[in-house]
Amino acid sequence: MSDIIGHRKFGRVIPHDARALRARYRASDLRPLISLEHGAENVRGFTLLELLIVIGVIAILLVLIGPAFTTLTSATDVTSAIYGVKGVLENARAYAKANHTYIFVGFAEVDSSVDPSVSPQITTGDTPYGRVAVAVVASKDGTSLYQYATSDQGNDWAASYANGTHLVAVGKLQTYENLHFVPVDFGSWSPTAHPNSKMARYQPTGPPYILGHALSSSMTPFTWPLGSSLDSGYQYRFDRVINFDPTGIARIATSTNGDAIAHVIEIDFQPSHGTVFQQLPDGFNQDVGNHAVIQLGTTSGAVRVYRP
Repeated sequence: MSDIIGHRKFGRVIPHDARALRARYRASDLRPLISLEHGAENVRGFTLLELLIVIGVIAILLVLIGPAFTTLTSATDVTSAIYGVKGVLENARAYAKANHTYIFVGFAEVDSSVDPSVSPQITTGDTPYGRVAVAVVASKDGTSLYQYATSDQGNDWAASYANGTHLVAVGKLQTYENLHFVPVDFGSWSPTAHPNSKMARYQPTGPPYILGHALSSSMTPFTWPLGSSLDSGYQYRFDRVINFDPTGIARIATSTNGDAIAHVIEIDFQPSHGTVFQQLPDGFNQDVGNHAVIQLGTTSGAVRVYRP
């Protein structure tokens, strides 16, 4: 490199004649740099019309896909609630057998427009719907706390309730929003009559064993939190109660059924939008819609979920 005279300082060459180095590069090699330097003035921004068109397209897409997301969210909420309740029932039965005691699983639906911290939660009026609460309590001394009877059953339960002194809470209170007990008695949907149906199942014998039915009111109610009376001072009162004995058999104790054991107990749910829900007529097609059924085998303890 006779045309370059330099000296080495700190490991690099400092040329004395920069023109010799520039000559080694063609002018075409510098064109991209020139384009970058002078091309900015040719870049054009969005016009107001173009911006409005883009915003309009986005708005239309949101309108079109919004209901789909709402439906998806609703379905997800119902699914989470259904399997949450399923898990509560399974754990309650296991607890009863493992601890040789009686377990009581209470269900209540309240007005979801009322703040969940309010006591008591509202179960009367025009819209006591949309929030379902589930709680589990156990007998401390391993007894049922009431005697089976064919009339006036439950009087001894109420007389000895003593603000839940003989009960202990098992786990935390569970609440599910935008969920509603199906208020109708599902018609027969047997596997024989509906062999290809996802909802085909053997159903309970009589309304007391369908928790959404008004006649399913139990003679073993309890209140939450424990320590409150059956008449006041509670946040939730659970009148729909499934109890498990130490062998794992499930019952619903009504005023007249004694210690009767139904072949299955059913809990029917549907989604709500706050306190608003779609009315389901008697005898409707169970294979259509977004409702769900939880069936509990009273002797086997099997918990099955049915969805259309």
